[in-house]
Amino acid sequence: MKFKISIILCFLLSVGVFAQQKPKKTRAVLKHADFIERDPKKFEGNQFLSGNVLIEYKGDLVSGDSAVFYQDKNVAVVWSNAKLVSKDKTITAKKMEYDGNTTIAKAYDNVVLTDPGSTIKANFMEYNRTTEIAIGTGNVDVRTPTQQISSEKMIYERLTGNIIVNDSYKTIGSDGTLVEGRNVVYNVNSKSANFGSEVFITNKDYTIYSRKMTTNDVTGITTFRDYSKVTRRDDPSQYIITYDGDFNKITGEAWLRKNSKVYYQQKILSAEKLYFNDKTGFGKGEGNVVLDDPLEKRFLKGDYGEAFRYLDSAYVTKNAYAVKAFEKDSLYISADTLLAVKRHDADSTSLIKASHQARFYKSNANGKADSLVYNQTKGLMQFYKDPILFSGDNQITGDFIEAYINEKTENVDSMKVFNNAFVIAKVDSLADNEFHQIKGKYLTVLFQDDKIDFINVEENAVALTYMDDTDPKTKQRERYGINISYCGIIEVDVVGKDVELVACRIKSDGKMYPLTQFPEEMRYLIDFKWRIDERLNKWQDIFIKPK
Repeated sequence: MKFKISIILCFLLSVGVFAQQKPKKTRAVLKHADFIERDPKKFEGNQFLSGNVLIEYKGDLVSGDSAVFYQDKNVAVVWSNAKLVSKDKTITAKKMEYDGNTTIAKAYDNVVLTDPGSTIKANFMEYNRTTEIAIGTGNVDVRTPTQQISSEKMIYERLTGNIIVNDSYKTIGSDGTLVEGRNVVYNVNSKSANFGSEVFITNKDYTIYSRKMTTNDVTGITTFRDYSKVTRRDDPSQYIITYDGDFNKITGEAWLRKNSKVYYQQKILSAEKLYFNDKTGFGKGEGNVVLDDPLEKRFLKGDYGEAFRYLDSAYVTKNAYAVKAFEKDSLYISADTLLAVKRHDADSTSLIKASHQARFYKSNANGKADSLVYNQTKGLMQFYKDPILFSGDNQITGDFIEAYINEKTENVDSMKVFNNAFVIAKVDSLADNEFHQIKGKYLTVLFQDDKIDFINVEENAVALTYMDDTDPKTKQRERYGINISYCGIIEVDVVGKDVELVACRIKSDGKMYPLTQFPEEMRYLIDFKWRIDERLNKWQDIFIKPK
């Protein structure tokens, strides 16, 4: 029996030792009150304090005009001018509950939390002294040096500086910028915001809509990560659409990716990578650059391009080409560099300039030159430096060529050739050395039903034509001779592959040779060169580089 008693005593002593070693909880301490009352029937018999009440817990000071101090529970309830001072922050309210066990303060009515970085107002707030996280509900309003944020509920993580809103909110920046949406994390330290869902932003210059984006008030940069639209307020027709990009609202600069689009002056600029400055109106793109002009029914494409809004011009290069759409047909132009410009003169002339290795294709005409200019307003195409044009099996060359596109037929209906004008046409496919040839200093070509119909040559004009006739008995066409004419002016009708000399005026001279008597050395006029292999047979041929 004594042995059992000894074991029990040892156990009790051990428990007592461990109990003594267990750390005691820090308890709130009453520092001051003008009056202290205790009524066993009220407040569970705890002290009722009034007049300059001050309670301290681990350096935190809770004060107010009156309070109940639940010493056993380590809890204080403060009324009237309730205030909590914790480190460098202050919370005021009409009523406050402070729990020394959980270090959580609950504040009610006209709650205001103030720290060096912000001020938060709410109808109710729960603040955790240990984690320094404040949760405000009911007309929550946060003010920072750059923002005023309003919502029904917010979480303020003081250690990270994050303000978290998972509800509808509205913010007003110091510059008047208005932000409205749902789900945002705003950091008061970095002055940045992460918007998790749809957001609408309005400032003095722009409106912004985005499904997902971040902003930084210091840099002024907005980063887009989903469908977003930035619109100029003074001209809603000018805007940016992107799924991935950065926009600086201070400088007006945008760095856009993933085939973003810039809409300006009723034009659309897009590219895989795009830079645009809304202040200067300058933009440039890399990779799959497209400048679309719906009003002109035209677009330019290339691997690199630049646009100048205030000059109303743009150029593309590297695999560059342009397409002018017509109702029945389209005009295709390619070159090393394409420049589109609109002159704001009397008729607002719209031009495309193609420089270096220029090519064009139209259903009834095609060709190439070192460079060309297409005056879209006048329907005039001008070809410079070694131009060559084809219409069917007809080849036209000269030092300088002009082609006119008829507005009604939407096809090339005439051409003018200046200096060293030369037209060559294959007589038929059976003989490789038979060509109608017409040359002179100036040449005019007229089209009918998309085919060459009439040719007029002036100054030192020469025509070599093969003469055919129809046998009245067999009804078969037979060639009976070759005619060479030298005149000041020559007029020729073209019907299919037949070339008929209509007139030879001013110092005319010539001769018709029977086939068997035609001198072989006269078969080709001087400077004859048949280049039919350079003809463009389809619009895709504008991309074929010369060998």
